[in-house]
Amino acid sequence: MMKNIRIKTLLISISAACMFGLTSLQAAELKIGYVDIKTALESTAEYQQGMKRLKALSDKRIKSLKALKAKISKSEKDLMGQSLAMSQENLAQRQQKLKEMGKNFQRMQQDAQEELSAEKNRMDVAAMAKFQKVITAYGKSHHFDMLLPKPVFIYADPKHDVTGDIIKLLDAKK
Repeated sequence: MMKNIRIKTLLISISAACMFGLTSLQAAELKIGYVDIKTALESTAEYQQGMKRLKALSDKRIKSLKALKAKISKSEKDLMGQSLAMSQENLAQRQQKLKEMGKNFQRMQQDAQEELSAEKNRMDVAAMAKFQKVITAYGKSHHFDMLLPKPVFIYADPKHDVTGDIIKLLDAKK
């Protein structure tokens, strides 16, 4: 019972605060815009170049991994074909070598994933730092009270979208 009263009191307080807040917002006529951060960042020339570098690095790692995988497969086939004619000691040595090659392949694969992930992270952090500076300067120079990220709201009039302007500024700033 006491809990229901507290909840009702809280809801009434929140409603009153919202009504007061809406009245204040209407009186002040806020200038609000929005930006699609993902589109803004991914559309810049610098980001596109970074993604090409990342793709080239990925292709290089994949090529070396494929070469090692082919070498392992060939060694496995050779071992299968020769295993009956080998001594147990020689067979055990070759199997151990194959096992080590497999471990090396897994390590290389993990290292490549970590390297690509770290490079992507560095690229994203640098892009976001630049984005933050540009969006702050843009907001101040165009007298915005608020610039919001696009996914925050359900609907907004497209005339408030400043994503195109931000992309131009990000490309212009080196």
